[in-house]
Amino acid sequence: MRVSSATEDLLAAFEDSRVLLDRGRPVAVSTHHAGTLVLTSGRIVACNPLTLPPRPLPGAHLLALLALDHREPFSRTVRPGRYPVILSIIRSGRLGSANSHEFIAMAMVRFEEERPVRWEMAARGERSPQALRPNQRYGYRADPDITAFLDADVVERVSDRSRQFIETFTDGESPSWSSTVLTLDGKSGANVVAFSSGTLAPSSMAHSAYCSWWGLAEDGRPVCLVTDLQHLDLPRPALPDDAEARLSRVRELMGHLRYGDADMRGRALREIGGYGGEAREAVGVLIGRILAAESDPAEREYAAAAIARVCAEAPEQVELLARALATEVKGEPLAALLRAVGSIAICSREPQRFQPIAERILGVLIQRLEDGDRSLHAAIKGFVWDLGEHRPEAWELLVRLLRTGDLELRLSAALRLSHSRSPVHHEVALETLSNIIIDEGMDLELRVAAANSLSAFPLLSVSARTALWHAASSKEPLLAWYARDLLRHRA
Repeated sequence: MRVSSATEDLLAAFEDSRVLLDRGRPVAVSTHHAGTLVLTSGRIVACNPLTLPPRPLPGAHLLALLALDHREPFSRTVRPGRYPVILSIIRSGRLGSANSHEFIAMAMVRFEEERPVRWEMAARGERSPQALRPNQRYGYRADPDITAFLDADVVERVSDRSRQFIETFTDGESPSWSSTVLTLDGKSGANVVAFSSGTLAPSSMAHSAYCSWWGLAEDGRPVCLVTDLQHLDLPRPALPDDAEARLSRVRELMGHLRYGDADMRGRALREIGGYGGEAREAVGVLIGRILAAESDPAEREYAAAAIARVCAEAPEQVELLARALATEVKGEPLAALLRAVGSIAICSREPQRFQPIAERILGVLIQRLEDGDRSLHAAIKGFVWDLGEHRPEAWELLVRLLRTGDLELRLSAALRLSHSRSPVHHEVALETLSNIIIDEGMDLELRVAAANSLSAFPLLSVSARTALWHAASSKEPLLAWYARDLLRHRA
């Protein structure tokens, strides 16, 4: 098992009257009984309750899907029952003074009174603790600042209480921390114990993951579950590196995607992206799920999210996406593939690596456009503005767009080429804009946009000035105004 022996004892945070450090500052520790958690199945979920939809939403934004791992219960289970939830409260400053503030450092569900002898990072779903990546914290972000424990049986009911959570933690004068217990099922008594750590928590923690740890007895049974809000300067248990176990789990998930039922595929899709570049061999299978006729919208969205996370660490796998996009794929599968590509930069720790990806995909889309596919206008326009300004490959793609029949794309490409340092690029872009301006049969809005775009260029060509003089005498007041104003400034 992926465990660490207990020189690192997180229970130090739950010892009343103890003084510990929070980023080097001394803080006093006290405890608070937040309520009794009723578990009907023994499958625990720790999460921000406001980010739990009633089910994986087909129309959910892909960014939301990237954060939905915490919807899964922890892989370890406990006996159904009633268990106390204890909060570790830390106070900075002298009690009663104006600079004294309290907030929550950790929260614990206590199953037994026995003290744990070792700790294990809490994995979710069917994931084995051995398959966790050592340099990653498996938690969730509490924004807004609300955290909760609940049973997996009632996860789908939480979204019905969103308003109640918000009112509970924002009504009236907010304390530095607060907690509440809400019953979700009157028959079984299943409930949620929720708490807000406090608005005075250091701002640097706003984007940290709240991780959870199992405290284990000598025989391996869980005696407590601690969620760490990343405050105290306590040493956290180390996670050994087991790349072989992670690869084995990835291949197991690929089997679920190929041969499992819809529920099994859904769980696999929500997990597999978390392995990042170590799941590179799964990209082809994930693309297959997007293209499969039997896939529903939710599956395609989760597959797109997983592809983005994997390709952010293994950008060479984007070639598989390019090949899929080069086929005659259309409709929702095409849209899902494009969302996957567009989200790689968001998932990447090195956004500059997205530049060659954008170029490769834009090249494929332009080819489809040249072959007569007019459905890619919005996608191409987005990639035009994703291109950087330092690679000749990007400029050549923009010049290629100037030769297409789509006027809006030609306009976007011409404006983007104003950032180039090449006079040749400026010349072809200015020629394109000039032709749009003088074409009286063209949409007025495009002609005005073309005239306005000329202001982005440091020098105007003869053809551009001629086009402006022509537009300055136009019967269209707005076009004439833009032309005269630019000529006045470029006199």
